[in-house]
Amino acid sequence: MTEQPQVERDRAFDADIVDGDAATHLEALVIGAVAPAPPTAGAEGLPLELVGQHLRLSGTLIIGFHRRLSDFINSYEGLIQLRDVTVLRRNGDPTKVTSPSIWVNPEELTLIGQVTDVDERATAGLDFQQKRAFHLIVVTPGHTLTGEVHLNPEALLSGFIESRSPMWIPLTDVRTRSLADRRVISRYAFALVNRRHIVAATELQPGMVRGRGVL
Repeated sequence: MTEQPQVERDRAFDADIVDGDAATHLEALVIGAVAPAPPTAGAEGLPLELVGQHLRLSGTLIIGFHRRLSDFINSYEGLIQLRDVTVLRRNGDPTKVTSPSIWVNPEELTLIGQVTDVDERATAGLDFQQKRAFHLIVVTPGHTLTGEVHLNPEALLSGFIESRSPMWIPLTDVRTRSLADRRVISRYAFALVNRRHIVAATELQPGMVRGRGVL
């Protein structure tokens, strides 16, 4: 049996590639079975998903002395190191592409989702106080999403949205839908949304039901 010509293999890969999804392009570089990447040695990290317009990753992030993910991300400058990485397809399915670590530019990410549930009261420290929850609808270049933002009782939602800080907005009960493929819906108990990527944002109005229709 003759080996399949390289040109035919390339055409087969091209037929499976989905525009706007970097995972399919990266997986096309893999030929044959791939052994999972060995776990990275060192401290245990926080399980996360990093979501951009065309790239989705899962892995762990070490946040050091910080009590909360939001504190680490909002104070960090430069590329962040995601460990024990798996490249995901747009719908969240894992690909064969893995790596012990990948350096990621957080400015190009739209959302950082925490895989494990988060107890805000347990991680807020001594300054914890009861907050008001506002339901938001957010549009980014690659997604629409809804979630709850929690503000101090005296804070105004309009002032918070117009502000430039924090750069990463913490949201709970987050639901996202891909604009490239409306069938792709993801949910996170807690996530950070990149303020730079917000195209439009508004409060969920009475009569708009979460979980139906668009989200």
